[in-house]
Amino acid sequence: MKVRRMLVLALAVSLCGTATALAGSLWGDYEGFSRARVLINDVEKRFGDGEAPAFLINGNSVFPVRVLADSLHAMVKWDDANKTVNIYKPNVHMFVAKEVGKDYSIKQPFGKVKKGDTIDFAVFAQVDSLNTSISSFKISIETPSGEQAAPPHEKSVGVQKDSFWYPWPFTVTFSESGNYKVKFSVKLDESSNYTVVSEKVIVSE
Repeated sequence: MKVRRMLVLALAVSLCGTATALAGSLWGDYEGFSRARVLINDVEKRFGDGEAPAFLINGNSVFPVRVLADSLHAMVKWDDANKTVNIYKPNVHMFVAKEVGKDYSIKQPFGKVKKGDTIDFAVFAQVDSLNTSISSFKISIETPSGEQAAPPHEKSVGVQKDSFWYPWPFTVTFSESGNYKVKFSVKLDESSNYTVVSEKVIVSE
């Protein structure tokens, strides 16, 4: 079934680490339950109209599973027939290098650039523990202002594999100061949206 971002199925979890919930009448009520405030990496998660917000039941925090999946860079599949949520979190490691050998050897890796430089480089993605089928993946680079720094690269997946390596070349002019985000996104099927499953930063200064 198509996984929609408006998925409102909620999952009870005990929040810890970088995701925390703070409860109290200060945040109001939802369906007779105390609402909770959700912070992910110290950034507050805002719930839109039509979304079920975070709330408390018997000391447990309950909130849309999509919020949890997005914060973990994971994919969500909803099995309507069995009323089951499947969450998939592949391991995706990315490197950026000014040269990648034919044997996939990485040469001249970097993480910082000078503002104004134009650089030819390769994004190298190593994927494993991909325990579900996908229709395609995408590598994109986003500027600090949220624009595409170069045309994204999309690749359809034919034969399904649970692990693979994939390099792709880009040419980027780092015209802004700040963090350029290199994103690896996966599409579960043709009718679904891309989900970011890994993100790396190149600092322009």
